[in-house]
Amino acid sequence: MREELVSLLERLSTAPGPPGMEDRVRRLIAQELRGHVDGLEVDALGNLIAVKKGSRSVRIMLDAHMDEVALMVRSLRADGFLEIVPLGGLDPAVLLAQRVVVHARSGDIPGVLGAKPRHVMTEEELKRRPKFEELYVDVGARSREELEALGVRPGDFVTFDVPFRRFGDAAIGKAFDDRMGCLVAVEVLKELPEDSPTVVAAFTVQEEQGLRGAGVAAYRINPDAAFALEGTIADDTPGVPEGKRVTILGGGPAIRVMDRSMLTQRLVLEHMIRVAEEAGVMYQLQLSPRSGTDAGRIHLTREGIPTGVVSVPVRYIHTPSSLALIPDVEETVRYVIQLLGSIRSAEQFRPSI
Repeated sequence: MREELVSLLERLSTAPGPPGMEDRVRRLIAQELRGHVDGLEVDALGNLIAVKKGSRSVRIMLDAHMDEVALMVRSLRADGFLEIVPLGGLDPAVLLAQRVVVHARSGDIPGVLGAKPRHVMTEEELKRRPKFEELYVDVGARSREELEALGVRPGDFVTFDVPFRRFGDAAIGKAFDDRMGCLVAVEVLKELPEDSPTVVAAFTVQEEQGLRGAGVAAYRINPDAAFALEGTIADDTPGVPEGKRVTILGGGPAIRVMDRSMLTQRLVLEHMIRVAEEAGVMYQLQLSPRSGTDAGRIHLTREGIPTGVVSVPVRYIHTPSSLALIPDVEETVRYVIQLLGSIRSAEQFRPSI
């Protein structure tokens, strides 16, 4: 079981899926789910919708976004370099000298993220953080004409070229936000027992550009309740005081209390905690005032949808390389199965008077 899970994580991690170009990730997930679900569809925006019918009348939405933070070609310079813009929240300070792939019409082209060499920087430039407009992609071309001959044009996507590595319980790879959520959703759909609610999993697009796919999917599914699955901020690292840490590695799944886009409805939150404690799941509570998830869009859809968030703790999200622990992933899968199995009525999360 673990080796199969790690193998799927590697394939999900290494697949490119910037916002608006989630095609390869969508095909991979669809192939993995065939034979395990009762229906697979793709909507007009590109969300993959997977239906697993259960024996209960209640209908639950699982959400996991397929896209990753990435870059886009803004313009082709006369000297052969590519100017870029970010897709999602990226810090240019962690991008220097990273290997990338430009997804051009002619195919994938390897490149390097560059900036002005520090050897020729002024003292003032050395003291400040780099800006995005100072970064560029270098594919070895010497002119705009060479770039055009390679099939590169403005609007082409650029993703990070990061190998997947596993050592002991740890894994390092690209795009764990949110391929971790995708992995958990796939494994839950495979293992969910028949005596469960009907589960409709939405593998959504363009979360990193404004939670766009989730709103469309939630409106279509119209569930009784929803749970977003994420790879979230683990900041148990030097420089972060213990009392201000969002989550920690090895602490099990994170149950989100609040973030900048949502306060988890109290009936939902208390139920999620109760399920974890009764099942003996190691969990942690997450307060994340500066981040958000698809749940921020889902819970405001239609007349309002009771929504929670379950996350795998991941260090260094929104950078080229992230680190996570496989036991946290396994515990999250176990918890989500228990959570879905605990829902028997659409009225469980309805406030009363």
